[in-house]
Amino acid sequence: MPWTQVGKIINLLRKQLGLEEEFFIIEKVFKKEIGIDGVEIIGYRNGTIFSKTISSVVSCEITVRKKEILKKLNQYIGNSKIKNIKIKIEE
Repeated sequence: MPWTQVGKIINLLRKQLGLEEEFFIIEKVFKKEIGIDGVEIIGYRNGTIFSKTISSVVSCEITVRKKEILKKLNQYIGNSKIKNIKIKIEE
């Protein structure tokens, strides 16, 4: 069995989990633009941000402000790559 470089394995895992460098930029901007505690990005794949919260109020506010948030996020990354935000309420 041939050896595989650790860097290649990490890059593959990051890609499969949606944790490419762009993810970290999106996460930082998302928190800044939302300005709400209690919401966390849990993934990013194919133009959709997946997030979670324990508050239905936070979920509702993000849903109401979704277009505005998407516009700001896309301005930061320089294209219209982000198309949707899905938020899950966890207890």
